[in-house]
Amino acid sequence: MLFRSPKLLIAASLLLATPILAFSQGGQNSADLADGESQYQLFCAECHDGALLEAPQRAAFDFYTPNRIVDALEFGSMATSGMALTRQQKRNVAYFLTGEQFDDSPAQAVSFSCDSSLGSGARLTQPVAWNGWGGGVGNTRHRAGESILTKGNVDQLELKWAFAYPDATRARSQPVVTEEVTFIGSQEGTIFALDNTNGCPWWTFSADAEVRGALFVDTDDQGVPETLLFGDFAGSAYAISAQTGELIWKREVHEHPQATITGSVIAHEDTLLVPVSSLEVLLAARVGYPCCSFRGAVVALSISSGEELWRTYTTDEPRPTILSTAGTQQFGPSGAPIWSSPTVDADRNLVYVGTGENYSSPANGYSDAVLAMDMASGEIVWAAQLTKDDAWNGACSRGTPNCPEEDGPDYDIGAAPILTRDGDGREIILVGQKSGMVYALDPANGGELIWEQRAGSGGTMGGIHYGMSTNGEKLFVGISDLPTNNPYNVGAAHPGVHALDVSTGEILWRNDLPNKCEEGPFLCWPGISAAVSSTSDLVFAGGLDGILRALDTDNGDILWETNTRQSFGLRNGIEAKGGSIESDGPVIVNGQVFITSGYEKWAESPGNVLLVYSLNGE
Repeated sequence: MLFRSPKLLIAASLLLATPILAFSQGGQNSADLADGESQYQLFCAECHDGALLEAPQRAAFDFYTPNRIVDALEFGSMATSGMALTRQQKRNVAYFLTGEQFDDSPAQAVSFSCDSSLGSGARLTQPVAWNGWGGGVGNTRHRAGESILTKGNVDQLELKWAFAYPDATRARSQPVVTEEVTFIGSQEGTIFALDNTNGCPWWTFSADAEVRGALFVDTDDQGVPETLLFGDFAGSAYAISAQTGELIWKREVHEHPQATITGSVIAHEDTLLVPVSSLEVLLAARVGYPCCSFRGAVVALSISSGEELWRTYTTDEPRPTILSTAGTQQFGPSGAPIWSSPTVDADRNLVYVGTGENYSSPANGYSDAVLAMDMASGEIVWAAQLTKDDAWNGACSRGTPNCPEEDGPDYDIGAAPILTRDGDGREIILVGQKSGMVYALDPANGGELIWEQRAGSGGTMGGIHYGMSTNGEKLFVGISDLPTNNPYNVGAAHPGVHALDVSTGEILWRNDLPNKCEEGPFLCWPGISAAVSSTSDLVFAGGLDGILRALDTDNGDILWETNTRQSFGLRNGIEAKGGSIESDGPVIVNGQVFITSGYEKWAESPGNVLLVYSLNGE
């Protein structure tokens, strides 16, 4: 799979990159070691010995433990690849890659070398400053009230504290921030409540699998956190106490075995809205797999009880269609997953979601579309399809029989729709697509197109991936446009940050970022895959090169930058390393900027750190 929408992040996980480690042969079982090498050569080496650029580099897996490799192959993001291996073979692969045996003993709790200033009996009293993926239910990613940090002093930003995740090679769960604590998930599935004075854990909670999206905080009448809501990679939604981290309820949200939650959840009143995506897009690459039976969905749950209120699918129930050239039964329609956060329109009692492509033929009218659903019933009120006849799965990039006749172009909507008002007070929905196109839709007229504009060349590795930001007058668009795009890209590449007029779509300024990459083992590129965020006069963007920048909203000039692709030493008892900034955007709160750094997939630079910058580091 050769693209980089949220789906791509899953795809890369199936391509097991491996380090070559030097280790003593003493005490090793030579038969297990030889079998592990054999299985690796059979299932992994073709992609990860340099044949596929997008596959993670071997050096990225210097951080891996054998237990983590086995877990990923058995029930994690590489489970579809692991289906061909016995349990012992998975352990042998891990043995070959790390030089260490899989450990059956129960995992020990992580002990941190720093203490939170919040005591065990402390109670949170301050309201949420940045909630969910977009900072609020409209997903604007804009902090209108930020008055401490300005273009006049942004060059004084310095590192305040850093938090290193244990046993992690990526940091991609965007933080949710109050004055007292930062709530954030992790690759190993731990939810952390971090003390904002020093970054030390106040409490932790263990989910079943990686938590990729931002948490959403349900608050009391004063805005003080009561309940944390989130989904995990295994397809379960959770509610836990924001004060103690204790589990309130947990619910599996989809019946398909390959269903997962990659997008951030969002809530309104007593309703939690959960976007559902899937790994089946990758499993379809297998010659004998009967493709495809997953269909995207939004699931609404009661925050108070966890009870399912409604479920709306993005395709009809898949039915048998044709036999593949390999003689395997095909099914359709399927797919149209939802990779990103829903957006709430409280005035109209609607929720807006962006969908991905269909997995199999026939393509339907709800793929690559913005769907408006009734918040009370889940009924689809209107649909605005941005790309028609888009059916694609992993078989298309590998040339195996399950590729549908449409064969792409795989133009997911990976960025959450933005609901805002332009300078004239007109409500507008802003949508970015992997195609490199930006669209403005009219929520008052069934999603009718207002304008469209090309911001980047787009393609499987280009265009808009995770999110844009707006102040109501300008729309700030991050463009990736990697040079490894496929033939679906159009025109010149524009890796960088660009500003469009919200009312008309006119391009107001462009900043094609300079390439400051040095030669190394990992992919480095100045493009912006991660979401961008803004204040009244600043727009912040983190790059695939690991550089976090602040730009002037008036003209796009770079006012401050820092390279996060480095070691930050020992933090909370763990080595902290930054790398590529892939998905999560900057969070801006009261003069501070929060950013995660590190992503080991797609040949990018691994890392395990949450960084917090403030004026003069205070």
